[in-house]
Amino acid sequence: FDGEEDEAAVAAAAAAAKPSTGAANKGGKGGDAKKQGAPAGGAAGGEMTEEQKKAAAEKRAKAKAEKAAKKAKQPKAKHQAAPAAELNISALDIRVGKILKAWNHEEAEKLYCEEVDVGEDKPRQIASGLRPFYNLEEMQGRTVLVLCNLKARNLVGFPSHGMVMCASNDDHTKVEFAVPPEGAKIGERVMFEGHDGEPEAENKVAKKKMFEKLAPDLKTNADGVIEWKGATSKTSAGPCKAVNGMPNAQVA
Repeated sequence: FDGEEDEAAVAAAAAAAKPSTGAANKGGKGGDAKKQGAPAGGAAGGEMTEEQKKAAAEKRAKAKAEKAAKKAKQPKAKHQAAPAAELNISALDIRVGKILKAWNHEEAEKLYCEEVDVGEDKPRQIASGLRPFYNLEEMQGRTVLVLCNLKARNLVGFPSHGMVMCASNDDHTKVEFAVPPEGAKIGERVMFEGHDGEPEAENKVAKKKMFEKLAPDLKTNADGVIEWKGATSKTSAGPCKAVNGMPNAQVA
C-alpha cells in the first residue's frame, strides 16, 4: 500500500462528489423565477383586469340575448283551450214520445205513473204530477214531449226517468200538454232554430243545473207555439205547441 496514492485517491473522490457551482446557480435561478413569477395572464393576487371584466360582461350579455332569441323562435301551442260555449237550449234532449200506459200512483194522490215510448229499446217509466189536470183516460195513448236527459230518481218510491212536458200559467192553476205536430216521429229530437248542438249527458245536466237555467226562457208565444228566447221549436213535421194553444205560458 502506497501512502501518496491514497491521498490522491481521496482528493479525487471529494472533487467528484462536490456539485458544480454553475449548475447550482442555474437551478437556484430557475426556482426563484417560479416562486416570484406573477400568475400567467392575470394581475398580482388573482384579480381580473378591467379588460377581462369587460370581456366577461360582454360574454354574459351575449349569452342572455341568444337565450331570449331562441325562446322567441319556439312555436306557440297550436291547441289553446277554447272559451266555454254559451249554454243554450240544445243542451236539453227533448223528444217526441207516446204514453203507452198510465196508472195512478199508489201513495201519491197527485201523481200518475206512466210507460212512455221515446224511441229507445224499451219504454221509460216516468211519474207526472198531472192527476189534478187530466183524468186517466186522457193520459192513455197521448203523444207528448219528453225531456230525456234527466237523471233517474225515485218519486214517492216510483223510479222515474224523464219528464213529460207541459205548458202552465203563472200560478200553475192551468196546465196542458206540450205536444208535437201531427206526423212527427216517435223518438225524434225537438230542435230550436239556430241551436243544433248535441245534448249534454244526464250527469252534467244535473251537476250544472242546466234545466233550471234554461227553463225560464222556454215558453209559448202569443200563438201557443213553443219557443226558447224567440227561437221556434221544430220537428220533421213542424213546430211544437201547447195542446190547446195556451199563450205566453211557461213550459216545463
